[in-house]
Amino acid sequence: MLLQIIKAIRPVNLLVITLTFYVLHTLGINSQAFTLESLQISSMSLKFLTISTLLIAAAGYLINDYYDKETDFINKGHKRNLLSKQVLLSGYSILNITALVLSYTFALSNSMFLIFPSSIFLLWLYSFKLKGLPFIGNFIVATLSATVPIIYLSVQDISIDRFTHTPPLDLIITLSFLALFSTLARELVKDIEDIQGDKAQGLKTTPILWGIKTAKIWALIFLLCTLFILGLLIAGITYFDFKIISLVIVTIFGILPLLLCVAKLYQGVEKTHYKQAGNLIKSSMFGFLLFIYIHAIML
Repeated sequence: MLLQIIKAIRPVNLLVITLTFYVLHTLGINSQAFTLESLQISSMSLKFLTISTLLIAAAGYLINDYYDKETDFINKGHKRNLLSKQVLLSGYSILNITALVLSYTFALSNSMFLIFPSSIFLLWLYSFKLKGLPFIGNFIVATLSATVPIIYLSVQDISIDRFTHTPPLDLIITLSFLALFSTLARELVKDIEDIQGDKAQGLKTTPILWGIKTAKIWALIFLLCTLFILGLLIAGITYFDFKIISLVIVTIFGILPLLLCVAKLYQGVEKTHYKQAGNLIKSSMFGFLLFIYIHAIML
């Protein structure tokens, strides 16, 4: 059962969240614009922040599997999660309660007291209802992904306006937009991949309601938006003081997978094609983080 639980909480996705906080903290420490004491989050608070976010994300995956038991039987077959609904619901409750208790140990403002309960509610609402509607469910997931870098800034006792237009802060905000558009693309690709099971359950996702072609067009648009943002980053080499190695990293591990994904998605006709496209988007997300980390340690 332990292996099933580990599989259910999507360890690869949780690793992306963990690396995001670590990379942003490395950028914060190494950047001159983030050297003020008021801008430093303590090591213990950072750990609580990371763990709380991971627990809420893991709980979100459990409640998603809870409501998707029948759909996953069609979409995933023998690869579906075999945990009972009771185990999934119990794990969901325990993880969320633990996350809330931990989050209140480092929340420095009223906004932090709202972010985590709101995230829990939105993840439940997504799993219960919104994921079966066109686009809105995709947007909720993408917004929550884009919020992770903002959460890091929120626990700092600062006024963001004071640091507007500094390269490190602009880089963090840019990462949020990269997460937003790449996640939107990935969610739409996943809806296309899962169309058979979703249709059997009476869901009204974008490819079901408006057709696979329309869903592919929107996914391609969001991928092109992601590539455009990466292009703007590279164009700002002087402003951000990027080193050549950083640009090589983002090209190989960020831009190239996205270009391959565009080609795979454009030509895709089978379920395996869309699965491969989704995996390429995932790998590009690791590429974004590796790019920022290399840039941070070379400051």
